[in-house]
Amino acid sequence: MFSNKKTNLPPRPNIPNPEHILEDLNSAAVDDIAFKIIIKDDVSGENTISSSTSDTYYNVKMYLNIKEQLKHLETTLEKKEQQLKTDNEEIKRLADDIKKQAQAALIT
Repeated sequence: MFSNKKTNLPPRPNIPNPEHILEDLNSAAVDDIAFKIIIKDDVSGENTISSSTSDTYYNVKMYLNIKEQLKHLETTLEKKEQQLKTDNEEIKRLADDIKKQAQAALIT
């Protein structure tokens, strides 16, 4: 009478990467419903849409742009850090060479 039928749900979609999100934001209209903030009025129980739709849109867009800049700066910082380590090792090696040359000059 009762059977244990499992409903096969489709797999979840993949989370979009920041490039896709930025592409969607660049092609979205300022009055896109995704950027409207719905505020529930506790007194009347009605939902109202915030008048700062464009502010929300620009804030989201600015956040994603800053996130991309930070990712780029993180990569740049890692490269600079590696270069500093390499330069530091080179300076230590040169200092040791100079020290050995100075000691050899004092001995002879």
